[in-house]
Amino acid sequence: MTRVSVEVPAELRRPVRETVLLLYQATAESLHQALRAGDDGEAHMHRVRIDELDALAIALAGTEDLPAAEDAPAGGRAVRITGSRDLLHDALYGALIDAGERLADVSSRGWRGELPAERIQEAAAEVLALHALLSGL
Repeated sequence: MTRVSVEVPAELRRPVRETVLLLYQATAESLHQALRAGDDGEAHMHRVRIDELDALAIALAGTEDLPAAEDAPAGGRAVRITGSRDLLHDALYGALIDAGERLADVSSRGWRGELPAERIQEAAAEVLALHALLSGL
């Protein structure tokens, strides 16, 4: 299992963490099913993934109380997360899909005149930033 690290900018920590928590929930459900089926090998695999997801969730949530660098955006600082390449891919890809859905919604609302163009640009910037992180794996 190849381990990699990626620096998650402060403004992307929340969406990546949300995806990590969704992956945690899905993996916990899979673990439950494996335990009910008596499949010890699969249960072990899910336990390892849950441990890794737990570490990612903590890393993505754990620095709000630290002083931010002068050039860091409000709401925290960038964090470096480390994990298996496959797991980080799943987390970043899931966050990218969610950001794409938000962009589609904001674009639709902007087209109808409900939102300013700046909101569309912000949503598009999030998609591009997540794509760049994913491409960096």
